[in-house]
Amino acid sequence: MTPKCVVCIFSQALRVCETLHADEETTKKVLDSVACMVPRWHFDETPPQVAARVYPKIAEILHTDDIYKEYKKEATERARRFVPYIESMIERSVDPFHASLKAAVAGNVIDLAATTQFDLEEEVQRVFDTPFAIDDSGALRALLEDASRLLVIADNAGEHLFDKVMMQHIKSIFPSIEIGYVVRGVPIINDVTCKEAKDARIDEVADIIDSGVDTPGLDLSRANAKAIEAYEKADVVIAKGMGNYESLNDNSIRPTFFLLKVKCEVVASSLGRDVGDIVCYQGECHAK
Repeated sequence: MTPKCVVCIFSQALRVCETLHADEETTKKVLDSVACMVPRWHFDETPPQVAARVYPKIAEILHTDDIYKEYKKEATERARRFVPYIESMIERSVDPFHASLKAAVAGNVIDLAATTQFDLEEEVQRVFDTPFAIDDSGALRALLEDASRLLVIADNAGEHLFDKVMMQHIKSIFPSIEIGYVVRGVPIINDVTCKEAKDARIDEVADIIDSGVDTPGLDLSRANAKAIEAYEKADVVIAKGMGNYESLNDNSIRPTFFLLKVKCEVVASSLGRDVGDIVCYQGECHAK
């Protein structure tokens, strides 16, 4: 957490109300409630850990258990229309593996919690036309050649359809590899849960793993036994999006590649890159 994260999380509360067209009285109640929580946020926490307390409170005030339920459906439908285009881009590529990673990053623009909202149509094309600002895809490919187990940690709904395309291509290139797909334990922001993953038939290409976490990012301290076991046995981990970067970058114990679009100044500073950049970054492994 940094002071900028405090401002960002508070502003997300307002964005939720605007997105759901809450009236002024309800919006004020949400903002008052979140404001009262700010003094209890600590800079030794990650933003996803704080969000795990904030969003349930917002949901309680708005009388829902899944704030972005309808918007996740909408994002998924928008993404579904792009799947044939994404697949054709990969098939025409001289390097299908690299292109499949680009496809997964293209999906990462579907994020209702990001400070800046992106136009999906333009962004998909831009991602394919833009080189990775950090490109550790060669190291990822090399590790996958000898790997038995790959773990992909999911991020947003809609994006999961692009993840499926990536995993299908990885499986076609490395047919002996087993893939696990880790999702959130409960609805949090617009992140993927078992429901969205099963609806997308991701089980056709990967074992869907309910992590049990209530954070918008895989917080290992909150993960259930099955998720921990899958994580510890993984030869390679691909972690999608900023929430997983914030949750895992400082404590990864497996070889982890962060695949994301940089959407805020704090993550940009951490990576030494700019907002808007796309990265395939091999984080430091803190194995004991």
